[in-house]
Amino acid sequence: MPEIPEANGEIQTIELVNEKTGEEESYVVHDVVEIEGETYYVLQAEADEDRVLILRREGESLVTLDDEEHDRVVEQLEEFEEDDEVDEDGGPER
Repeated sequence: MPEIPEANGEIQTIELVNEKTGEEESYVVHDVVEIEGETYYVLQAEADEDRVLILRREGESLVTLDDEEHDRVVEQLEEFEEDDEVDEDGGPER
């Protein structure tokens, strides 16, 4: 299991082994959020910016999500993003 990076204000990366190829891949820790008492890491592949993973912290490990949990977390992340979209006056963007 990968070592979980601690937040320190710097860009953090994590190395994961691709289960299909067995090769190590580097991911940037894009965001860490708490949803329903669980901590989730949003990771973006350095080699392919379109590849994004969401993993749940379980103790000192990061674990994959089943489809239902993944969909629930993505929905919540989208809501967070909508809440953050405000203009300079504090109102919603249009």
